[in-house]
Amino acid sequence: MWQLASSGVRAHRGAFAGTAVVLAVAAAVLAVTGVLFESGLRLQGEGDASAGGLLVSLSTSYAGTLIVVVVMVVAATVSLALRSRRREFALLRAVGATPSQVRRSVTLEVAVVSLVAAPLGAVAGLFGARLLDPVLVRSGMVAPDFASHLSPLPVLAAVALIAVTAVPVGRLGAREAARTAPTAALQQSAVEDRHVGLGRRITALVMTLGGLAMAFSPLWIPGTTGSAAASLSAFLLIGAAALAGPVLVGWIFDRVARAHPSGGRPATMLAVRNVRGFSRRLTTVVVPLALVVSAATIQTSVDRAMTTAIEQEFVAAVATDLVVTPTEDATQDLAAQVAAAPGVEAAVPLGTLPGEVRSVDDGAETWEAAALRVVPADTAALDPDVEKGSLADIDAPDTVAVSSDTAYTSGAGLGETLTIRLGDDVVDATVVAVYSRGLGVGGIVTGAATAEAHGLPVMADTLLVDVADGTDVADATAAITALGATAADPRTHITATVQAGGDNAVGNALLMLLLAVVAVGAASTLAMTTVARRDELALLHRTGTTRRQLLGMTTVEAAITGVTAWVVGTVAVAPAVIGVSAGMLEGLPVVAVPAYVIVSAAVVAFALVATALAARPTTRVATAVA
Repeated sequence: MWQLASSGVRAHRGAFAGTAVVLAVAAAVLAVTGVLFESGLRLQGEGDASAGGLLVSLSTSYAGTLIVVVVMVVAATVSLALRSRRREFALLRAVGATPSQVRRSVTLEVAVVSLVAAPLGAVAGLFGARLLDPVLVRSGMVAPDFASHLSPLPVLAAVALIAVTAVPVGRLGAREAARTAPTAALQQSAVEDRHVGLGRRITALVMTLGGLAMAFSPLWIPGTTGSAAASLSAFLLIGAAALAGPVLVGWIFDRVARAHPSGGRPATMLAVRNVRGFSRRLTTVVVPLALVVSAATIQTSVDRAMTTAIEQEFVAAVATDLVVTPTEDATQDLAAQVAAAPGVEAAVPLGTLPGEVRSVDDGAETWEAAALRVVPADTAALDPDVEKGSLADIDAPDTVAVSSDTAYTSGAGLGETLTIRLGDDVVDATVVAVYSRGLGVGGIVTGAATAEAHGLPVMADTLLVDVADGTDVADATAAITALGATAADPRTHITATVQAGGDNAVGNALLMLLLAVVAVGAASTLAMTTVARRDELALLHRTGTTRRQLLGMTTVEAAITGVTAWVVGTVAVAPAVIGVSAGMLEGLPVVAVPAYVIVSAAVVAFALVATALAARPTTRVATAVA
């Protein structure tokens, strides 16, 4: 059996080459994620809880999305590679091979490819993870001397995950041919059936309902937590489209065929009829491309929504004319100098107290870095929109107010305690208020009394300044600037602060890695789909179709496939965009329009280019054979 599997891999090395590339790229990205996770754990063990917690949080949040993408892309690639061999499986059954022998042979073939490609990709990803170190340092997540920890564990984890994904998919791919009678299998190998089993229909329906429920989870889960859940709904809906693909894609192609006049150009007419008759095969191409649209759109739109929400909440919370921040040349008594500046009626100092918040997950205790905003208890200059309790109560030591998001994730509501490490002290701080504007104000607010109780100095890093009546704001701004500070209205200040925070270089780098997996998978499926049609193209050439018409036909098919993928991806991501915006913003949903337009155009162009690169040599061979 092992010899038969090895022979099968060698005989179909062209098809398995594309699968191997996809498995290697997926393993490489998984290994990078594993390196980030292990490095974060080691930093925590060495006492750097802040940087370690950030890396662990980054890797775990990214890993969930990555695993979903890897499973979908690998499943699509492996199933397509096996679909092109349905005639071979039928012949094996016709000459006496048992269903179990066919399944074992295919399982071993996929295992051979996985165990060769995945380790190579994982090792490359292990050493390639070091390329992210400068990005992590520039983003301020880690110390300047940080170096990712390299060990065999990420490689082993990546190989194991690829194996447990690809091998079962291969076994499922051979099940249909193995269970079908040999004569029926030979007939079906030339004709595609759109029928989808009851189990797949039910699963697709459940995933659709689950995706819609997750999309609108911000209606009952507050803040960024609900928005994060909503962003995952796009992947569930893409998964549902993959399960119901032959029916869904076939329905779309039927509409295209009915809209196209029967008397059109031959190449276009052939293309429309072909996509209508081979919806199951083209589903494996549509799903990865739709995944590109969904993944890129939701990631960029979440970043856009987060930025917009921070600006909205900060502007709504600050009730003063100016926000003042010190420069490097400012003196330590800047707050007093600003308060005494001409035209200034009041200057309210705000500080930041570094700390760590304890959380317990499944019995494991972790400490996450947190910045506590120190606010005067009786100020009216800052309104975090208190929903429960009173902000005046933070005047007592060891008391805090928390955002609704922090209250939900920590489980510390009004009147309960939040365990915080301040310096060397571990404090069970009492929650005296819960407010809604956590993105603009911060997750935790406390008073100066808490810092004083633990001997921690608080330097004012922000001043909220009111200008006296009758004073020109420009004159007051000039007077404050002369003291060595920057003064701006709340909206200008928060916009500049958000822009100074960078463009989320780490998130963009990880997004590019994610899209690389999908792009390689899509390119592989497009190439395999086109190459597998050599006999079909040769038959069309024998019946009078010219090579130019064959190239035109494949181009039109690629355009229809790309546009269909764009439509499916857009429909799948729309509920997520609405849900994320509902959880963070007031007003209309926010979409990163430039990124969406670029990705949408790239998906269609990608389908055209990848198909053209594979179609030219394939049609050349097909016409030569004919």
